[in-house]
Amino acid sequence: MEFHERLKHERKKLKLTQEEFGKNFNLSKQAISSYEKGLRQPNPDLLKAFAKFLDVSVDFLLCETNVRHHTDTLAFHTTGDLTEEELEQVKQYIKFLQTQRDD
Repeated sequence: MEFHERLKHERKKLKLTQEEFGKNFNLSKQAISSYEKGLRQPNPDLLKAFAKFLDVSVDFLLCETNVRHHTDTLAFHTTGDLTEEELEQVKQYIKFLQTQRDD
């Protein structure tokens, strides 16, 4: 999978049209279409904005990893004794810590 395919896939997972998605970034439907067709590449700031909106890492969006979030990587490296629910709690706690730092 390449960036343009992943962008389209993630947008569709949110059940957004190209127009709806583009409005979040002051972009036209045509601009989103050109990214999804691989005709254009977003600048680094727009790429970060896409990733944040889609709740994925930039690396995931660029297809450099299949790990959606950096918190997933951390949770993966914990002991195998954790249940799925406990792993989700770890991820939520990491997100909480990040929001505290950002404020």
